[in-house]
Amino acid sequence: LPSISETGHPLNLLSNQILLPDPKTCQDLLHVAPSLAPLPEYLSNLALEVVLEEIGCTTEAHILQLQLVKIGGKDTTETLIRESKKHNEGEGTGQVKVILKDLVTLPEACRQEDRWVLYETAKMIAEFAEKLPNTELVKEFKAAATDVTQKCTDESWEYLQAVSNQLVNSPEMKDFTMPMQDQLYFIKHSMTILMHIVVEFIKTQVQNIFG
Repeated sequence: LPSISETGHPLNLLSNQILLPDPKTCQDLLHVAPSLAPLPEYLSNLALEVVLEEIGCTTEAHILQLQLVKIGGKDTTETLIRESKKHNEGEGTGQVKVILKDLVTLPEACRQEDRWVLYETAKMIAEFAEKLPNTELVKEFKAAATDVTQKCTDESWEYLQAVSNQLVNSPEMKDFTMPMQDQLYFIKHSMTILMHIVVEFIKTQVQNIFG
């Protein structure tokens, strides 16, 4: 993870080298984020909105915010965005230190290139599953998430996604609600993952242009 270990915060990579995204890249970023299901799409999109705004993709952030307001209501959406930004400003490099500490203890397979994203995402959604009723399907999902954090293979990730799709459409999720504090925790965690993905995507775009 050179972008993190060299600069202290992923965003520094953009601002220090003036690699702020152009309009097309901003549009592409709306679609590069992985599925964080069964985490509600509202929360993962809210995390993406804050990340897009932070890196200067204000048009796309605004489009996402309008969609979020339709789903979650104006007051709730604005409160969550405001609080998420506060968390982001307050934590900054502290969150990066946690990531670097995690990297040391990661299974070797999870230290390769994009494998860290699989590890972190699986770890986060396993934590989310702890909030759900402890049914057989939820147990299967937690076991699949744990498997990803140990192997970080495409196969283990695909299996997790398959179980996740079942869970998203299950009765366990139908009436599920979370306190705002929990929502903020998962938004903040999603932002860390998404910021890493966004920075790597922009780096790749720039390398393609300039060689």
